[in-house]
Amino acid sequence: MSIVTDDTLGAHLPCDTDRRDFCPCAMHGSLRSADHLFFCRCRCETLGVFDADPRWSLLEGAADATLVVDWQGVIQHANRRTAEVLGWQPAELLGQPVEVLVPDSVRAVHADHRSRFAASPRPRMMGAGLELVAVHRDGHEIPVEIALSPQVTEEEQLIVVSVRDVSDRVHITQQLSATAAKLAVVDERDRIARDLHDNIIQRLFAAGLHLQAALGRPDQDQRLVGVIDEIDEAIKEIRTIIFTMHSLRGLDAGFEPAVRLVLAESSRVLGHHPSLQQDGVLALVPDDLAGEAVDVVRELLMNVAKHARATHSAVRLAVHDRTFTVSVTDNGVGATLEPSSGGLGLENLRQRATRRGGTFCLECAATGGSVATWSVPLG
Repeated sequence: MSIVTDDTLGAHLPCDTDRRDFCPCAMHGSLRSADHLFFCRCRCETLGVFDADPRWSLLEGAADATLVVDWQGVIQHANRRTAEVLGWQPAELLGQPVEVLVPDSVRAVHADHRSRFAASPRPRMMGAGLELVAVHRDGHEIPVEIALSPQVTEEEQLIVVSVRDVSDRVHITQQLSATAAKLAVVDERDRIARDLHDNIIQRLFAAGLHLQAALGRPDQDQRLVGVIDEIDEAIKEIRTIIFTMHSLRGLDAGFEPAVRLVLAESSRVLGHHPSLQQDGVLALVPDDLAGEAVDVVRELLMNVAKHARATHSAVRLAVHDRTFTVSVTDNGVGATLEPSSGGLGLENLRQRATRRGGTFCLECAATGGSVATWSVPLG
């Protein structure tokens, strides 16, 4: 490549007229006016072939960002994919140290690794087993895989560096890891629920049967009845815990499936299957509110199971005028303001609604039974 001094512009302007097969300036022949030199520089940089070298022409077809770096770590060539992956135009990287693409925190270490590679060059993946990142031109870091291929001749020693953006793969891997962690938690909850059901509940039930068999002694009847009631209440509470732990499995499946799972699980405690009615577009309910609504439905059905003595209950989910409403009706004994023993509790439901700028109320229905309404704005 020629370096021509132009007195008119007062600068050293590069021109590839010595490489006419590869530089668009070949069309100008040997013309070396200031206008030609300025045109040459601008056009070559625009086309990404500034300082082009015929040896690296095949790299322009590579799917990865590809650099050619000398033994001192200076970039000699960059293909067009470099602009798409790393944000740098090829001409911008020429003559730059390769560390410009390395995070500040590891630049010193990288220079040391580069020196060791130069001492024993061989084709290999860089940092095998490590999570590598490259610095984009705008400053953010990109997860990458890097392959090193030394090109050693008698005249020079160079390294071809292939940089592949693996952002999508890393994102998928993170999602799979998060899902695996959730499944591990679900499996542990199922194990605990099985242990509670198969061991503790059965032992409590057997103890209750023995106490019932001991009834008949006038001096002990009242005490035994109290103990039996406590055991029955403990069994109810443990069944509620089991029901809650199983219900958490459905949260990742979506809002409606999660609610339907709660209804199915609650039927074991209620003695009937609650109905479900949906009004409006439930897709408008954000994920965080949907998760809280599942908890609200669960708690309200537990309240029905513990206090209403109902034979029928219904859940309604509604979106109307930017307001989301959960309501549960039953045909039981009517409303009770007594907080449920365990779970969120009715007072906690009020606090949750208030925190979101909404309301909660529990009242007697006109046709008997009760109706609980939890209503919050969508935001």
